[in-house]
Amino acid sequence: MKRFFANLILLLSVILTGVVLIPFNNLVQWGLNFPIVTTYEIYIKGGVAGLMFLFAVIYLIVSLHDEKNYGEVKPSVAQAGILPLWLFGVAILGYATLMQYMYWAWFDHTTTNMIILGGAALGLVNAIALGHLVIGNFRKGGMVKKIMLFLFALELAGVGGYSAYLVYQKFDPAAYQALNTLYYAAAPVLFLVFYIVHLIIQAAGRRRELAEEVETSEPAPRPERQPEKNAPVAPAPAPAPKHGKKDLRKAELQPVQNKTIIVDKNQSITTTEQNVDPTTLLFDDVEVDPEFNKTANLDRQVSSIEYYIEKPKMFKPLDPTFDSLVQYVRELPNVVTKLADDRITFYLDRKPFLVLMNFGNYYRMAFRSELERGIRMIIKYPTISKNKGTKDNLWFKANNYGDLPKEVVYDIVKSAFDIVHA
Repeated sequence: MKRFFANLILLLSVILTGVVLIPFNNLVQWGLNFPIVTTYEIYIKGGVAGLMFLFAVIYLIVSLHDEKNYGEVKPSVAQAGILPLWLFGVAILGYATLMQYMYWAWFDHTTTNMIILGGAALGLVNAIALGHLVIGNFRKGGMVKKIMLFLFALELAGVGGYSAYLVYQKFDPAAYQALNTLYYAAAPVLFLVFYIVHLIIQAAGRRRELAEEVETSEPAPRPERQPEKNAPVAPAPAPAPKHGKKDLRKAELQPVQNKTIIVDKNQSITTTEQNVDPTTLLFDDVEVDPEFNKTANLDRQVSSIEYYIEKPKMFKPLDPTFDSLVQYVRELPNVVTKLADDRITFYLDRKPFLVLMNFGNYYRMAFRSELERGIRMIIKYPTISKNKGTKDNLWFKANNYGDLPKEVVYDIVKSAFDIVHA
């Protein structure tokens, strides 16, 4: 929802700041008759400034919250935290430059006014050129950098607004209304073109950045404890059984073995909680990337003495539990649940977006995600990695040993659902 409102705010910001760029000196030339707009032009544009400030402050707070809790900020959310103010600053500075040019050309053709015009034009060009860099660094920067860049954008808006006010005060009201600004209505179109170019450059840069991160990022292996010399010897435990479903009897599952079962929303799914050694199981029926099985491959090379050595404590209490997570996913609208062997796959409009596998003391998730978000999670959480075997769509995988925060798990599910639902 916050991304939807962020995109809506960005659209409104482009439209409103584009209007700020237009002089309201004579609306009759465009077939409009609202003299009050001309009279209170500077106050109307000041009101737009206040609205842009409000938008930016709200999404600055949202960006800081996401940075602190999730370690990443979505591009649209980050842009909504600074772009409204920056766009207003550029627009109002463009208005001031335009008015200064007309004042110098038609009323006071002096060197002083020409120098002021040159300074305003130079400031406008710098604001446009720096805008792309500032907005990109705002998204990637930490909390302190975000606040500093926000203040920089606020300063630009303040300087531009004050400059526009000073130039506006130079004009006699009658002379101002007599100016021919018919073709300046096209200025917002040019403004929009600059914004679209910024989006294209930013998207291309983000794709390059993420492609490099995909090449270099690899999930860190979980630390393993070295065997103790005088470790007590105990009988080898029997292989742990795979989890089952309490509401589906064993006799009912035997005839279908490798077939799938579509489960109605009203039918409950409850799993057993048998603890399973994660180093002895593979991600069944999925093309698992080689690095995802490093632990298992290393274990196979060790002699059977490993079974007599006390295992390190890898697990924490699961929150949410596997059953709670399954119930949460099934409550999402129009979700179809499919049971196949030891996994539960969730579909929306016949498109899979999440696969869950329960191993008692931990569970696995394979999920759809945007590339940028997935890369950020890989960097922050060592148990998350990219599933390179699924080439058609962007899938990632995670082991939850109890170390993934509850909010992150639910956000993974909701984001995967939103990708298919969009």
